[in-house]
Amino acid sequence: MKLNLTEIRKHVDTEADAYALMEKLRWADGVVCPHCGNHKAYFLNPKNGNSRATGPKKTMSQRRVWKCASCRKQFSVITGTIFHGTKVSLSIWLMVMVQMCSAKNGISAREVERMHGVTPETAWFMLHRLREAMKRDPLAGGIAGNDHRR
Repeated sequence: MKLNLTEIRKHVDTEADAYALMEKLRWADGVVCPHCGNHKAYFLNPKNGNSRATGPKKTMSQRRVWKCASCRKQFSVITGTIFHGTKVSLSIWLMVMVQMCSAKNGISAREVERMHGVTPETAWFMLHRLREAMKRDPLAGGIAGNDHRR
């Protein structure tokens, strides 16, 4: 699959679609637990079918959650990646990542701020994380994740 803005718009309507796309990109050969490296995991279906309550405020999230059959820990496709722990939606991360890689002279934090409606600090933080991930070996972490960390 080509990863460009047209393809992202075509395949990503919801946040759950963004997670499914990341799963296809990260786990092309099947789901791998980022905690223990086991290849046996199962998907946890949300009670209402499409979203789950997360955090202390019980806000609804469309994050797709898996559970490892070996270590029994829960994880998602962003566990151990540069996207882990962010409050910015994964669909925005995907758009910024594609824009940053496809722009001839890169993209500025101000452009990200204007185009995606995030704060200047968030835009700078996103670009900083993406640039740091680009410095690393693709299989060592960043977007691919830190599989077998512990």
